[in-house]
Amino acid sequence: MKKLLIIVASIALSFSLYAAEEKVVKLTGTGLCAKCSLNETEKCTNALQVTNKKSGKVRTYLLTENMEHGKFFCKGKTENLLVTGVVKREDGKLMLIPSSVKQKKG
Repeated sequence: MKKLLIIVASIALSFSLYAAEEKVVKLTGTGLCAKCSLNETEKCTNALQVTNKKSGKVRTYLLTENMEHGKFFCKGKTENLLVTGVVKREDGKLMLIPSSVKQKKG
């Protein structure tokens, strides 16, 4: 019985460590306001729209932490943004926790 508990505890620990790993991604797209430009939220929220080059499908990521309300995009669009951060799903929406936001030149 003691061995079984040790095995179960080690499996639970390994799953929790695997789930805690967060993959940092770099996304390039257009920054805009999810309320004013997209009508997707009730409050002004920074969003990044990324177009898949192969399929042409557009994905919208709502920026969460580390951003001031409407800091970049509430008054229009910003093209060629490079956003580095972690992507999570929350209530069926793609949430992007940015660590840096930069506008690419050219």
